Amino acid sequence: MTAASRRQIRVQEGPDHTPYPSPGRPSDLHPAGPGGRSQRPALLDEGDTYPAQRSTAHRTVTGRPADGRPGGGRHRRAQITDTPATRAYLPISVVALSAATGVLVVAGAYSAGRLGYANSRAADLAYWLGQALIVIPVASRLLSLKFLAASETAALVVVLTVAEYLVKLCYSPTGFAFVDELAHWRSTVNLLHTSKLFTVNYMLPISPRYPGLEEVTSALTSLTGLPVFVSGLIVAGVAHLLFVCLLYVLFRHIGGRRLAGVAVLIYSSNPDLPYFGSMFVYETLAVVFFGLALAAAWRVAERQPAGRRAGWLTIAILAIAATTVTHHFTSFMLVAALVLVSVGSLLAGDRYSAAWLAALALVSGGVVVCWVMFIAPGTVRYFQPAAAGLLQGFHALLAGRFFAASSAPPGPLSNQALAAVAALAMSALLPAGWWQVWRHHRRQPWVVGMAIGSLGWYVIVVIRLVAVDGNELAARAATFVFIPASLIAAIAGVRIMRAGTMRWRTSVVTAVALVCALTFLFNGLVNGWPPYWERLPGPHQVAGFERSVGPEEIAAGLWALSALGPGNRFATDLGNYPVLGSYGDQNPLRDVAYLYTSPRQTPSDGLRAQAEGVRYALVDWRLARSLPADGKYFPVDPHAGKYTHPLPILDLTKFGHIPGVSRVYDSGNIVIYDLRGAGHAP
Repeated sequence: MTAASRRQIRVQEGPDHTPYPSPGRPSDLHPAGPGGRSQRPALLDEGDTYPAQRSTAHRTVTGRPADGRPGGGRHRRAQITDTPATRAYLPISVVALSAATGVLVVAGAYSAGRLGYANSRAADLAYWLGQALIVIPVASRLLSLKFLAASETAALVVVLTVAEYLVKLCYSPTGFAFVDELAHWRSTVNLLHTSKLFTVNYMLPISPRYPGLEEVTSALTSLTGLPVFVSGLIVAGVAHLLFVCLLYVLFRHIGGRRLAGVAVLIYSSNPDLPYFGSMFVYETLAVVFFGLALAAAWRVAERQPAGRRAGWLTIAILAIAATTVTHHFTSFMLVAALVLVSVGSLLAGDRYSAAWLAALALVSGGVVVCWVMFIAPGTVRYFQPAAAGLLQGFHALLAGRFFAASSAPPGPLSNQALAAVAALAMSALLPAGWWQVWRHHRRQPWVVGMAIGSLGWYVIVVIRLVAVDGNELAARAATFVFIPASLIAAIAGVRIMRAGTMRWRTSVVTAVALVCALTFLFNGLVNGWPPYWERLPGPHQVAGFERSVGPEEIAAGLWALSALGPGNRFATDLGNYPVLGSYGDQNPLRDVAYLYTSPRQTPSDGLRAQAEGVRYALVDWRLARSLPADGKYFPVDPHAGKYTHPLPILDLTKFGHIPGVSRVYDSGNIVIYDLRGAGHAP
């Protein structure tokens, strides 16, 4: 039997089935468009089997009329037959049950952390056991060479996404604790109380100018009477699931269900996806509109009746507008994505698609420019520090110097080694994927565009190495860069697996692929968020982000709001900064380290505090007992990463000895001083 005939397995006929060609080979089943190109090529034939399957799969050879056209005027689509020989040994129900058990085990580890066992090895092992129960069955099923129906692939994607979101929810089940969530909680509460857009948010001033998330959440709260926390969880959870499902749909359009499943699995290794990608933040909702805009753009660029295109064009424009009003960076990335696929269409020789995609890119760019100019002019100022840090880092690189990427401790050696292995593996897969694109898919516009976009992977690696706070910048960009990188890596991975089955046993190929996938996935969990020092919730930690948000800190913030009113300019440390800005609705200042790093108040300190309008100073005695987990005590700290011992207690108690300064709040660990009597504030 020839290679061509072996590929033809059982055929399902139907009027709505569009045939997909095998990789690297034009399909005479495809209706050709202008220029002789097929209308909707796919990367991986839905019916392609691996050599190990061909010996047992139920096969028939397709019959065709003599003229080579499909019989009966109906399209044919090859599919793998679901037979006992090709059916997987791990049903979807077992995968779902394992994931649910994993969530329960992780929740138990989190409870142990809250009870004082956050540093216990047993609790840490329980956490990783739970994660293994979630990711290993899903990964092994998606990478299996057995039959995998479209519904099963989609179900596996949903199981993985929902399970990881529940894990994130179990970390803080009674209230928002993640710093970014607190800022958007404040914007939502302000919107509910004032019924006005663009109310000031001292903690994140740019967020009210992009009110999409707050609008949706406040509407849900108003309609249902649910607390903002519960409404926020619903909005964030649904948005997170929709985004991943839209990615799967987009990948499936491009390359078929098996490739889509592998690509989503690789995308799930993005370190920011499990936590930051599902937080109650404006990017979580914006990426849904981002994905919808790309899916609609795919449909708009197809050759189809004008009436059908008008509907998809309307969806695309509405999604572009929704993205723009929800999140600044996502709207920028949407413009870039549309430009990339437009360029990919030109390189693939499809001027028709390129014209429509370029038009959508122009519309998207115009909407973004108008919004920034007339509604959110502060966006430019918001990005200036990040842009300056990038330029400074690249200048240093050209001069032969490097900046420290972060003031935080680098983490255990095992974490760093895993990150290096995962980065090297992705860096090796991408060139292999480009080669496959060049050999087999260079006439497919979206694949070419994705190949170009995957170059961004190397850009964020450089940013992580050379830029000031490069880890944070690279992590924010990874949400979008991982989309094309995951697809191209999946193309390479699937091709390698198919080639590997020609030489080795199927079980060996599957095991190697599973090890590689788990390396990616566990790297995302190990080096993602929360950082290793607060992977489990536990007692208060100085400068510990989520573990710096506790009942005592929240009580101080609520007291400040009720007793002092909103908007007072506060000096505070990094741990109390987000609580004062959210629960307290105060205006905490970032560059105040000078007030806490000397044993007495100097005249220059007093003049600077007066110039900055500092009215109150919050002092946390725990700063004199522990080193900062993040490497710095204050949002802007000139000594970040250089502390070898806690702050001297005299640097903190000096406020009680300054004439005219009064103590207005004392909870034991937290004290608030009124500086106005000393002339330091208006």
